Amino acid sequence: MLIQGVVNDLLCQDGFGYAHFPELVDLAVIGTGLGLPRSSMEFVKNVPAFWDSTNWEVAPRPFLDSQSLAYANALAAWIRGDRDPSWARELPGTVKSPMKRSLKYLFQTGDSFIQASPSALQSSLELSQAEWTGLVESKLASTQIVALRHLKFDESRPGQHDSFLVERLRSGNREIVLHSIDATQRMKSVSEPVAAGLGLLLEHRDDEIRAKALHSLTRSGRLDEQAISAAAKMLESRTRHEVFAGAVALASLDSVPGHVLASADRGIFRALQKCDFEFVGLYASAFNRWLDDPREHFRKLLAADSPEYLGIALDALRNVRGQLVPLALSGNRANDQTVPDPEISGSRRESG
Repeated sequence: MLIQGVVNDLLCQDGFGYAHFPELVDLAVIGTGLGLPRSSMEFVKNVPAFWDSTNWEVAPRPFLDSQSLAYANALAAWIRGDRDPSWARELPGTVKSPMKRSLKYLFQTGDSFIQASPSALQSSLELSQAEWTGLVESKLASTQIVALRHLKFDESRPGQHDSFLVERLRSGNREIVLHSIDATQRMKSVSEPVAAGLGLLLEHRDDEIRAKALHSLTRSGRLDEQAISAAAKMLESRTRHEVFAGAVALASLDSVPGHVLASADRGIFRALQKCDFEFVGLYASAFNRWLDDPREHFRKLLAADSPEYLGIALDALRNVRGQLVPLALSGNRANDQTVPDPEISGSRRESG
């Protein structure tokens, strides 16, 4: 699209560091007042069923979806103080209706980190950590989220941010909870109160919150009996990113109870049935860590009723052990493998 190309070129000339992200070019198109033709085009109809909004820098959306276009148009009108923009009548219905709701919300609450005044628009994100910490206490949800994204943790001052992190882990705002969990993943060590707050989220009604909380506990080495039970339960989920969270958590352990092993047996069998080789490999790495003889375990599990799957499972096990050879040569035990990082694994983007 010509408009996209022109705006992208302007961003590049201005030295904007994220001009290679199509979704941010979309935002710039709307911000420059050229959003009407863009909002009438649907570049991406099939988007991933799961996308981590807190980790967009690693896995950005290819373009804005209709809901995001609606909010961006509302923000552009709100910044200009236009309660009823005439151009909104030309927007397609999928964008116009949510745009009007968003615009009404913005005028009622002013809930935006970008404030509708020329001086505020010129403010920089280069604030001090003390200023970001203060903004976490803001009454505006958007400001809290932006502040949480910019928090850095001073390991020489443990517990410095514990109280407000725990409070926000209990928030009723889904995005605040997700960004609070993301903040805990940037901590080198998670304190007992924060770990307890994450543990409570393992029973949350939202599957993304459950999965992300378990990832944070896994990365911090804070998997207690409750978390292990929650991870085993996630293996039985129909939601792929929940299964991934549970499998990664359990694969970080040297051993698991018998009921968890039974859940993993069912999990690898389902992965084999679906030819989901990424999950087959993940389960194979877990069994390789838990068992002295995982090959014999696979034979007992698969040889009689599913011999066609046995070869695939054994191949996955050989691949896992082949990847561990460099670690063994460096003096580590063969089973001391690196657990996949949930922030960068392809499993985190689930096909729709």
